[in-house]
Amino acid sequence: MRRILDAFSTRFSKDAADPVHRAENIGRLQLALVVSFVLFAILVSSLLSSADRTPQLRDDEEFAPLVNSIFVEPETRRIEIIGSGAVKSQVDVQVVPQVQGRVDWLSAVMRPGGSFLKDEVLFRIEPEDFELEVQRRRAEVASARTNLQLEEAEGAAASREWEEITPDEPVPSLVARKPQIRDRRAALASAEAQLASAQLNLDRTNFSLPFNGRIVSSNVELGQFMAAGQSYGTVYSLDGLEVSVPLADKDLKWLQPLTDIEALITTSYLGIDRKIQAKATRVSAQLDAQTRFASVIVSLGENGTAGDAMPLVPGVFVSVTFLGPELSNLIAVPTAAVQENGKIWTVADGRLKSVRPDIVQTGATNSLVRGLPSGTEILLSNIPGAVENMAVRTQPANAPAANLVEAK
Repeated sequence: MRRILDAFSTRFSKDAADPVHRAENIGRLQLALVVSFVLFAILVSSLLSSADRTPQLRDDEEFAPLVNSIFVEPETRRIEIIGSGAVKSQVDVQVVPQVQGRVDWLSAVMRPGGSFLKDEVLFRIEPEDFELEVQRRRAEVASARTNLQLEEAEGAAASREWEEITPDEPVPSLVARKPQIRDRRAALASAEAQLASAQLNLDRTNFSLPFNGRIVSSNVELGQFMAAGQSYGTVYSLDGLEVSVPLADKDLKWLQPLTDIEALITTSYLGIDRKIQAKATRVSAQLDAQTRFASVIVSLGENGTAGDAMPLVPGVFVSVTFLGPELSNLIAVPTAAVQENGKIWTVADGRLKSVRPDIVQTGATNSLVRGLPSGTEILLSNIPGAVENMAVRTQPANAPAANLVEAK
């Protein structure tokens, strides 16, 4: 480089006075400077690329994230499906008297919210008119019975006379008065039926119902005139309370066939936590048009009131746990550990491994799966950007997974 510069310097000194040579020398100098700069840049670049500037990690384990994990073991578990619904009555019964008249007695429970027992009299209609009708019908029965007895006596006497006169011939029906006797017997039967009807109307003046129930609404008042066949209130049966629980098809399949499926109803009513043993009795005949769910009907029956100071009422929200079949080799894992593609991250030798088990049932908090070996360590933490064979440090969780699958 120095020789090149000296040559240029000598040439410049000789030809400095010549303008043509001077311009040529300046051009040669600029070209030399450009070539020199390019060569210098290439040299620096090659030196930088040959040097290893990558930082060296002292220990891969030092940078592995700390995660929560749990060891799982297959076992036999019972499928449990949790749903919810509101208590309702099978049907609301209308308070309809079968006879008409004025109310002369009214029970204190015949008010909205009142409770009554089976066959307890709720109100009474004036019975005097009906008692008189019963007496009149009894008199008619006595008259019809007397007429029958007289007819039978006359027939017997006529038959004896015929046998004395013509002992070898049978007694004709007209002589024995058999048609008249049949007529009298029919008249007696009619009178007895009318007496029974009158007695029934008299009994119906005391209004009662054949079940334990509660009053929803009442329009009955003392001294009020009541017409037969008209509604004066609404009641429901305590033994007819039930819960309609909507379930998806994937949950309903575990309850087939739907015969004597056990159900546990839990609720908190009036500040008291209650548990009621019940049974699923039937399933709705059609799916809900919007949710496409079927409703399983759970009957509370007598258990809805047994041992309770205040029985449940329609509208109380309850949780229902259905007990399905028992299955073997099931593992309960947190639902959060199951990825969207159905995979689960496991930990083996401090490295992440993905597995795809058979998902038996998915719940809101826990899921039941099959196909994992005994002692598998499952990742519980959510690691963004987790990849296969990624190094992790595990911290086993203390709380075991619960055996509870909730229906969505």
